[in-house]
Amino acid sequence: MLDGMSALWTARALQDLRADAVSVFSMMGMPRVICLSPIGHDRSVGRTLVNAGFPLEWENAYLDARHMDDPLPDIAVRIGSAFHWDHLPSDVVLNQNETTYLEDLKSWGMEKGVCVATYGPAARVGFIAASSETGQDSLHAVDMQLFQVAAQTAYLRYCQLMTLELNYEMNLSSRELDVLHWMAQGRSNAAIGETLSLSPDTVGTYVKRIFAKLEVFDRTSAVMKGVMRGLVIASDPEVEAEALARRARKREG
Repeated sequence: MLDGMSALWTARALQDLRADAVSVFSMMGMPRVICLSPIGHDRSVGRTLVNAGFPLEWENAYLDARHMDDPLPDIAVRIGSAFHWDHLPSDVVLNQNETTYLEDLKSWGMEKGVCVATYGPAARVGFIAASSETGQDSLHAVDMQLFQVAAQTAYLRYCQLMTLELNYEMNLSSRELDVLHWMAQGRSNAAIGETLSLSPDTVGTYVKRIFAKLEVFDRTSAVMKGVMRGLVIASDPEVEAEALARRARKREG
């Protein structure tokens, strides 16, 4: 297990990290793994899904609409520790759509599993879940603390590799990240300036720098890149619409 943890931390590419994570969780009896990032309160915004072993039928349904009904990431962030999703904490209250989603997991062979919230740089939050091959075996012998450590290690390395491969975090200054954050909330240059105590012209200069560094030509594209790389969580309707359109094109392709 120590060798597996070391492999997670030293993985040189995202593809290697995926294989190493599956290997480590397989040692715990859970060869199927999901990673979602970034996680925010708005389920409709910018979560990248990495699926290793769970049914494609579930993945397609999840990307299409069912992510809106999934309560597990929210629960994981709230309680801060690993848990079995077939035995939720007693104080969890679900709405009807969330209850139906958890019931529907059985039809995808995902009745049981464990999950946890994970944390990375720049206040980035992720979610990792794992299950047995059938999703019906008893997983209550899993060492939950070890699972949480492995998940956290994998997520930190994921964040590092995203930075190394794409280099966006290294290129954007802290002030540019601030401006990008408020762009992602749909704020105008004037509104961003009021929030950050900057003139609209100064904000405009930062916006131009962001465009140049991210190699885009408009605000929506800049925010989309920020969301996809985990730099920001957006609430701008234009960005949400573009994210849905990209998912649709990906399925059609």
